[in-house]
Amino acid sequence: MQSKDLKDLDDHHLHLSGVRKVLNEILFDTRTLVGRITNWSMLALIMIVVTGSMVNTVDAYNAQWGEQIYEFERWVLYAFAIEYVLRVYAARNRKHYMLSFNGVVDLITVLPLFVVGDSFVLVRLLRLARVIRVAISFPVVRSLFASLRGSLKLLMGVLGTIGLISVMVGNMIYILEPQTYSNAFEGTWWSLVTMSTVGYGDFVPQTALGKVLAASLIMSGICMFAMVTAVISVKVGRMINNSAKCTSCNHGIAPDYLFCPHCATAQEDAQPEVFHEDDA
Repeated sequence: MQSKDLKDLDDHHLHLSGVRKVLNEILFDTRTLVGRITNWSMLALIMIVVTGSMVNTVDAYNAQWGEQIYEFERWVLYAFAIEYVLRVYAARNRKHYMLSFNGVVDLITVLPLFVVGDSFVLVRLLRLARVIRVAISFPVVRSLFASLRGSLKLLMGVLGTIGLISVMVGNMIYILEPQTYSNAFEGTWWSLVTMSTVGYGDFVPQTALGKVLAASLIMSGICMFAMVTAVISVKVGRMINNSAKCTSCNHGIAPDYLFCPHCATAQEDAQPEVFHEDDA
C-alpha cells in the first residue's frame, strides 16, 4: 500500500507488548473480525442505551420502568469506563488518543459517573456524546468532516458575516420599531430567522421601513446561505469524485479512472483513499 493514509497491516501493532497488542486489535483494528464485532457491539449497546434514555422521558414508561432503565444505564456507564481505560492502555500513542476527537468523546461519555448532586441537565447533555460517538464511527461521516477541514475558514467567515448582519440589523429594527421588539436581542433573533428564510412569525415588522429592511434581509440571506451550501457541495463532490489515490503520484482521483490524469499511470491497483483516523 503506497498511500500514507493507509495503515500497514504489518506495523499496525508495532512496538506493542503481548496484552496491549491483543487489546489494540480488539478495540481499534476494525479490519479484523474480532475488532469489527467489538466495535459494532459497543455501537449497538449505545443505541440501546440512547433509546432507553429517550423512552424514560415518557411519563407513563418512566413510572413503569424508570428504575430499571436507570440501573441499566448505570451498568453500561461502568462498561464504557472500563472500555475507555482499556483503550488508553492499548493505544499505540496514549497521549494522541486521549487528546484526539474520538478520545475526548469517549471520555465525555463516561463523565456522568463523576457528576454528583442535582445535575440532571448536565448528565443528560453528557449522555448525548454517545450519539456523537455513533456518528463518527461510520467512515463516510469521518470522511465528510475530513473533507470540510480545508474550508473551515471560509465557512466560519460566511457564518460570522451572517452573525454580524443579524446583530446590526437587529439593533436597527429595534430602533425603528420599539413597539414590536422590546429589546435588541429580539431584533437579532428576528433578523437571523428572516435571513435564513425560516420565518417563524413570532415577530413581524409593522412599518414600511421595517418591511423594506426585512425584504433586504431575505435577499441577502438567500445569497449568504447559498454560499455555505455551495462550499459544502463542492467539498462533498470532491470527496466522491476523488475517493481513490493514484498508485504512483498519490493524487486524489476518481475510482473509475483507468489512468491517472496527473501522471498517466495505469490504475488497475488504485487504493481507496482512507482519511487518517485519530484514534490509535
